[in-house]
Amino acid sequence: MNVMKSRWSRVCLGVFILTVFYLMTEPAYLPTAIPLPKAQLSMPRVLAHKGKLERSHNPGNTMGAIREVLASSVGGLEVDVRLSSDGVPFLFHSDRLEESTNGVGVPEDYSWMDLKKIHYLKSPTEHIVALEDLFKLVGSQKWIFLDIKSKSLANKRFATALHSLIRKYLLYETVVVESMNPIVLLSTRLVSRDIQAMMSFTFDSEALGEEKQTQFDQIPAILKMPFIQKQFRRILRPDYLGVRANIAPDKIDNWIAHGYPVVLWTLDSNEEAKKFYKMGVLSIQTNIPESMTSQFSPFSKQLTDAGGTSVSQQDVRYITNTQEVLDAITYAKTNNKKISIGGRRHTMGGQTLFDGSIHLNMMGFNNVRYDKHSQEIVAEAGATWKQVQVMLDQFGRSVFIMQSDNIFTVGGSISVNVHGWQVKQPPISSSVVSMKIATMDGRVIEVSPDQNTDLFQAVIGGYGQFGIILEARLRTAPNTGLLMNSMFIPIDKFEIEYERNVSLSDSVELAYGRLDVSKENLFNEAGLFWFENVSEQSIQPLQSEKLIALKRSVFRQSQYSDVGKSVRWAAEKWYVNALKDTGQLSRNNAMNADIHVLWPLFGGTRDFLQEYFIPKSKLAEFLSDFRALVLEYDVNLLNVTIREVLKDDISKWPYAQQDVFALVCLYNTDESKSSDQLMQRFTRELIDRLLVHKGTFYLPYRMHYTDEQLLKAYPGLRDWKTLKKQWDPENRLMSLFGQRILELNMPGI
Repeated sequence: MNVMKSRWSRVCLGVFILTVFYLMTEPAYLPTAIPLPKAQLSMPRVLAHKGKLERSHNPGNTMGAIREVLASSVGGLEVDVRLSSDGVPFLFHSDRLEESTNGVGVPEDYSWMDLKKIHYLKSPTEHIVALEDLFKLVGSQKWIFLDIKSKSLANKRFATALHSLIRKYLLYETVVVESMNPIVLLSTRLVSRDIQAMMSFTFDSEALGEEKQTQFDQIPAILKMPFIQKQFRRILRPDYLGVRANIAPDKIDNWIAHGYPVVLWTLDSNEEAKKFYKMGVLSIQTNIPESMTSQFSPFSKQLTDAGGTSVSQQDVRYITNTQEVLDAITYAKTNNKKISIGGRRHTMGGQTLFDGSIHLNMMGFNNVRYDKHSQEIVAEAGATWKQVQVMLDQFGRSVFIMQSDNIFTVGGSISVNVHGWQVKQPPISSSVVSMKIATMDGRVIEVSPDQNTDLFQAVIGGYGQFGIILEARLRTAPNTGLLMNSMFIPIDKFEIEYERNVSLSDSVELAYGRLDVSKENLFNEAGLFWFENVSEQSIQPLQSEKLIALKRSVFRQSQYSDVGKSVRWAAEKWYVNALKDTGQLSRNNAMNADIHVLWPLFGGTRDFLQEYFIPKSKLAEFLSDFRALVLEYDVNLLNVTIREVLKDDISKWPYAQQDVFALVCLYNTDESKSSDQLMQRFTRELIDRLLVHKGTFYLPYRMHYTDEQLLKAYPGLRDWKTLKKQWDPENRLMSLFGQRILELNMPGI
């Protein structure tokens, strides 16, 4: 008995030591809302503290001050947000009204009707501003950081009001909620995981400069303890860290090394800012935003895409309207500059990048509207599919064709001619009704299948090399109610079962397959999943995907071992069987997958995609070749998803040159040059096998293919130079990908 007790004591002691060691370590950066890594972010480098420029005579947080920021080159603003007694969010910094206004008392004690009558003492024409009025004025023209001032430990009412406004104005991409109270941020997380959150903190309570000592004294001592802050980062999984500028640089450097996007507050020295930017700080909140912006570009000039391709752009412009695009074209022509275009920059081979070019960041050009008469959606190029889905869900409609993830922009999706898992459909080209395009001669023209047809067909799948997409009109579908079905079958049965359960059914709307990627059973078994229409209109509201942390953990364990891949396959079988008992879900929710399921747990490695399109009848044969090469090269294949894509008769350079199965493949490697060279050799040999089976490969990824393989898969590229000369004779639009196409050796062209 004593021996058993001794062993149990040692076990408990060991568990205790391991737990303490774990809690002392810095948590891995696993954000909840931000949809892409720090290197791909397009956040402004300077934020106007209290929404005010240093030259302004207006008080901070007022409409006059905010209008001045809006008219300046400063990329974003930070404002202080409180909640009125009747639940209206408003802007105000101080704890008491008499400090700066003609009011008296605690601002939160007043109703909004009373608050909006109060004016500032130094500027009697300026009144307290409702957060909704700020959103109406600024929209996505500037990034907005909301510093939540709440004395409640947790305030679900506040969080609900914030989410309601962010959702109403579709500002998920450019609004960040920040607080020094992590419980407030947790409340926001519980209301919506889609809201970007920044956990702000300090290690001391000394007010500096114009800061109020009383506000710092209100911070509980426990929230200033680094150990406790670490645990809140572990629980909260913030998208950004708001770090006080007086924290030691080695601490900041450590958070940056762990992958955290760091925003400093509040720094009023250009010399110090230079040091922090060099360290890798993403953005700085400051009381001298104009001075700092004049010293540093509004957006980073070093741009990186999802594949790690990085270039230096001389001029990065955050586009919010058509005139800014036309101005950039005029400037480029006058100054003999190239133009590159980017949104999420989720391509992996420089398709959105060109060294020294004027880079048009289209993310701020993102208005979305629904045409009730035609039941079509009209979206500007920088609108994300999430914004489109939120809009359509209000009208009982759904996206007709899109990728499985909703983080991408409409303009980017059209530029690469994406496909989805919507059944019996060609790529997105078939859902595009019309577009507005800015041409390189400075015009805005409408293109459609019947109007300016050549340009319409070239822009779709043209990777931004023939014109700049401004706006697209797209078909939509009813937001039907769906039931999920699944089966796990030998791969040689996949084509037959897909035909029987999906192709021959009039009620199936969505379908995909997935392959076992464990080395022992590589491609031997496939899962087939399909969603059948059981209701013409679902009333289920758009919701976030659940169990993300658990799903991510299971998926990413497959990165490290073959056992992990086998466990993941077994878990997927169990999970889909459990899902079948959960009842129907809306089409919108079925198409609302969370990209964070795929998010790496740790750094030091790189994920990248490849896609292969194979005639349906050749699937099993090609997978046999694919299996042999995976084993020969010992590549780390994490996932293969199978989707159906029907023949594309619209785009100039179709990858679906007949009805095909698309194999969407996710690989993981270390970041060494040798690993990249290995993947290039593997990819080229696999493409050789693919071409034997009359297949093609997708072009938004690493350019590992040879010129000969490219021309064999895409013989229509011989028309590229002709159309380029017609619509962009000076080769003004350019990317690393476009440059490669133009440099192809094509005899007779």
